[in-house]
Amino acid sequence: MINNKNIPSKMKAVVLEAPKTLTYREIPVWPVESYNDPDMVLVKVAACGVCGSDFRYYAGENPWAQHTLGRHMDNPPNIVLGHEFTGEVVAVLSEKNSRLLGKRVAPICSKTCGTCSECAAGRTQLCPNTVHLGHGQGWGKQDFFPGAYAEYVPAWASSCFVIPENLSYEETAMMDILAVCAHVAHQGDIQPGRPVLMMGAGPAGNGIAQAAKYLGASKVVITDIADIALNLARKQGIDHVVDVRGKSFEQLLFELRAISPEGFGSVFDSIGAQESFNLGLKLLGKSGTLVNMAVHDTDMPINFLNLGSERKITTSCNFATGDYPWALSWLESGRFSVKPWLDVIKLEDVPRVFAEVDSHADQKQRFKMVIKFDGV
Repeated sequence: MINNKNIPSKMKAVVLEAPKTLTYREIPVWPVESYNDPDMVLVKVAACGVCGSDFRYYAGENPWAQHTLGRHMDNPPNIVLGHEFTGEVVAVLSEKNSRLLGKRVAPICSKTCGTCSECAAGRTQLCPNTVHLGHGQGWGKQDFFPGAYAEYVPAWASSCFVIPENLSYEETAMMDILAVCAHVAHQGDIQPGRPVLMMGAGPAGNGIAQAAKYLGASKVVITDIADIALNLARKQGIDHVVDVRGKSFEQLLFELRAISPEGFGSVFDSIGAQESFNLGLKLLGKSGTLVNMAVHDTDMPINFLNLGSERKITTSCNFATGDYPWALSWLESGRFSVKPWLDVIKLEDVPRVFAEVDSHADQKQRFKMVIKFDGV
């Protein structure tokens, strides 16, 4: 291993030992040389975003498997969560990657196999053989599964993006979700000059709404029930921000149809409930696309008349490799604005914060948490 700084043998990390059991503890630094991949580098973590999927892992779900494989998989014990991260490269395994030593990078959190039928067709986001940081996926048997809720994290040199000096670590820790937003926006086939409806104004919904504006939507409508999400959407200039609390299905249908009488060219549903699905279909315009972003193991009846006039339903899964540089360029140029999102916490606070959020799941107090590390 080639390193430009002393690498300790132990580090602080937050470990998901079992569902709803997060522990702040000391564990061994990742044995990157034992992973048998010369492309590996070691990153000293500077910032790591807290993703909504992390809370699903905390609850015992496996959203990666649900979205990518279409089925549930049990999670192994001792996952170090965290896949939205940036930091400094402090060690590499191959001399050819020594150029990255000391660089500020935003790595892609996963590596696909490159040989399966999905990869061969360019659908890398659906690779069943993905090795994924923060998800326990693809690593085989491990004492601890790598993730960035830790002082160090492994990554792959071939997908480390050097971050511009004008962007902070905290901002670029949002790259993973911004790449997801880019991918979802493309899945929704946003049509210039047509309105877009985003149901759910959390970080993904907010990012998709921002993307829709720059992709030429005539107007963007976003809905939610949480004051923090609604107020942030207003501050960021979303055209119509709709508070859905206390409104019946019929009231919402009437209110949203008044904004766009001919329906929406694209509808994004980050809720995934029967009512939001039905509402989205009712509001979908001719030749429009509805994207279900929250795949759950549940049956939903569909009235096929609602799919007339070439309306389409699809889902979105992860992001394709090419979405990442696209999202980074938009962040650098200011098309994506994420500074207003950020709620900074410390690594040692993570178990307490997760327990608090879980016990008040119906009261969204934080928009987008980011763990900030000292000494980078």
